[in-house]
Amino acid sequence: DQTACKMPLAAAACAIAAGRTRQRRPRSSGRGGERSGSVADAPIHACSCHGPFARPYRGQCLPSFMVIGSQKAATSKLRWYLSRHPSIDIPKEEAFHGGPNPVAAWDTSAEPWLLSTYLDAFEDVCNSTRVTGLKMPDYIVMSSRTIQLFHVANPRVRILVTLREPIARMYSYFAMQLRFGWSPINHMGKNPCMQRRLRELLRAKEAAALAARAAGRPVENESVRFTSEDIMVANLHCVRPCYRNNASGLGEAAAQEVWHEEAVPQCRNIYFTPLVHSMYALHLRRWLRVFPVDSLLLLRFDDIVLRPIDALQRLAAFLNLPPFPEGFKVEHGRENYTTVTRLLESGAVTRESLRLLHEFFAPHDAMLRQMFGQSFW
Repeated sequence: DQTACKMPLAAAACAIAAGRTRQRRPRSSGRGGERSGSVADAPIHACSCHGPFARPYRGQCLPSFMVIGSQKAATSKLRWYLSRHPSIDIPKEEAFHGGPNPVAAWDTSAEPWLLSTYLDAFEDVCNSTRVTGLKMPDYIVMSSRTIQLFHVANPRVRILVTLREPIARMYSYFAMQLRFGWSPINHMGKNPCMQRRLRELLRAKEAAALAARAAGRPVENESVRFTSEDIMVANLHCVRPCYRNNASGLGEAAAQEVWHEEAVPQCRNIYFTPLVHSMYALHLRRWLRVFPVDSLLLLRFDDIVLRPIDALQRLAAFLNLPPFPEGFKVEHGRENYTTVTRLLESGAVTRESLRLLHEFFAPHDAMLRQMFGQSFW
């Protein structure tokens, strides 16, 4: 039976009570005095890495797997579960802050020592029966060249992809950021189209509020703030011209498209925007041009949230690791999380906006079903 346990503080207490916690064993910068001096000149020592998906690199173990996906698609929850498996070390993303660029580090032909420095964020699992994993959701939108760098470093690495219904995921992401006081104009890669559209919308909101006040009508503060729906629709309009063939849509022309129109100034950094993160078939097409399909495991957000034990045991088998222990404590997610149906019923997004978004994503979702032979939502 699955045992409920709240995250994150109470969960830690539950795990301690169950006697299943362990402290991460930080890598010693000196490795017993052997790695003193510059990283580039440090001696390389024999390192045996556990399992069929790990690979040694300059005396360290490369990750056996990567967790990619998108924000609000349960990647953090999945990392938390994986970190408590007895055979896995998977650091938080913060462990890499201040280190090498997470993309440039994998270019071992340019500066091989950069990847060694990047790997210092992991526990030292050389000559042990443990493996390491890497959670970097944004890796899903990386270019073909970057994906090729991952493959050159470790062609056997396993890829775990978390997927959530795209419209609900976008809404949840924007709603979370707005609660934190986030300004969409100065984020999302500062895409020129998004900045222009949102500034125009903000001016229109401010003008409408000013006119209402002049007419003596009450004006609520929320009327001059962005809503998740505002940003979603702006994102949609900006993405369309950047993918001539609708990117992941059905048809031969669309199936050949893997990247946005870089020559169009308004498309600069469009791949950083949340709507593009939800164009799953487009991104996974790039990954499948480099990695075989059996290297990927696609995990549904709904399964991670509502049926975590089943999802975790599938994952353990995929990684060729022992099952999660009996009685492993999980958090049962709320069943009232954001869905398209609930957005419509609550009036949080208008029917017209949902129609536009659904029409855009329908061919993308159809391509995803065609690529992997299953429906995801």
